[in-house]
Amino acid sequence: MTLANLILICAWLINLILIVFVAFNKQQKHRLPVLLLIVLVTLWQSIELFNVFFLRFSDHLLLGARFGLLPNLFIAPAFLWLVFSLCDRCQIVKQYTKVLVWLPAVVMMPFLFSNYNISSVTVTEQGFIFQQEVLYFYFLAYFLAVIIFALVYLARMRKKVNLIVRKQIVYIFFGTALTASFALLFSVILPLFGLRDWFYLGIDSAVFFTLILVYALARHRFWNLKQLFLKIALDLIAFFSTLFVFYFLFLLLLRFVKIDFMILSNQLAFVLLIGFSSPLVYQVIYKLLNYFGFNPQQKIELSVEEVADVLRSGADLNILFSRLAKVVGQVIDYQDLFVYLAKHNNSEVFHQAYPVGERTLELNSSQLLQFLSQHPEGANQAEIEYLQTDHYLAEAMQKQNIDFALPIFYKQQLLGLVMIDARQKFLSAQQLQFLTKIKDYLDIAIGNFLLANK
Repeated sequence: MTLANLILICAWLINLILIVFVAFNKQQKHRLPVLLLIVLVTLWQSIELFNVFFLRFSDHLLLGARFGLLPNLFIAPAFLWLVFSLCDRCQIVKQYTKVLVWLPAVVMMPFLFSNYNISSVTVTEQGFIFQQEVLYFYFLAYFLAVIIFALVYLARMRKKVNLIVRKQIVYIFFGTALTASFALLFSVILPLFGLRDWFYLGIDSAVFFTLILVYALARHRFWNLKQLFLKIALDLIAFFSTLFVFYFLFLLLLRFVKIDFMILSNQLAFVLLIGFSSPLVYQVIYKLLNYFGFNPQQKIELSVEEVADVLRSGADLNILFSRLAKVVGQVIDYQDLFVYLAKHNNSEVFHQAYPVGERTLELNSSQLLQFLSQHPEGANQAEIEYLQTDHYLAEAMQKQNIDFALPIFYKQQLLGLVMIDARQKFLSAQQLQFLTKIKDYLDIAIGNFLLANK
């Protein structure tokens, strides 16, 4: 089995797993267009595998090669269907427009099996080389035209959709760009210079698109990739630096101390030294990297500790909330932050405690307070709108410029809430984790403070 066939099998297996995941994940939005898209890609790869293992030296190889292009015809309109679904335009697009999207692919189907598409196939060690004729380039032009139209439409609609959908669109563009780059490099540019041995990598790169697509549309919370990659890079630097320290120590003992490592007892002693001291060395190197500011995640971790210190200080509420707002601003670039607390004489009425104001909220009339009383994890406007948890609440929060509301509980009683206006910016998974962590400190501190003053 060649490397090309092994990579094709791996890509095919990954797509099969994705089909099963999407098929049984009934909570996933846009499930049907995503499933169709992955099924078409998998069917294309299945035909390629059948050609490789059963028709490679058969007279029917040319027919198999032509048949392999059949799923490709429908990938572009299926992708356009996904785009319309993602932007909630399926109900708006007229019926004849939907027909026109699929019609060219249906019309082209019979011509796939003519000599004007692929006239011959040459078998190589890495796979097949097609002799492409004039119709093949018309098929390619149709495919590219529909894909480009879909991507332009996505770009135009990006500012009109929900924050979570915007993030999903970014991932789709990234997956498309990654797949297109591989396809262009290995299937177009390198063959122009006579390098056809890596042609198959361009075809198999479709697995990047399907993986990123399923990941993006199966989630509604996303990590800040820049911080995540820097954190991974930091861990790798600390790991390899630790290896280098012990390698340098080994050379030092071998060449200058003249320890004979051919002796078993010396080998065991050195292994024990590594086992007991490597965690400490790793931690020292990791802390040094943090000290010089290489870890972006450390900022969030330190902010959580700073919040805990602020809330333990027992200062006046206004000073306490002022410090809290300053620390939260180090992690979330917000425009406004408001804190409401329940009144002493009426726990169903909440007054504005920070900044001090006269505005009040009543539990009986506030959709937000009613939602928070049932959802102690908080209210994220983007998630409520995307998951369609409460349409009216999502609209109300958007009108009031509330991107996130963090409830304050004490002994299962709602005592207050923190409202954050983040300028309608997407809150990453790291930022949401930060808010979840400080909520525990906030519940205890504010609960104890109000109880002491009551």
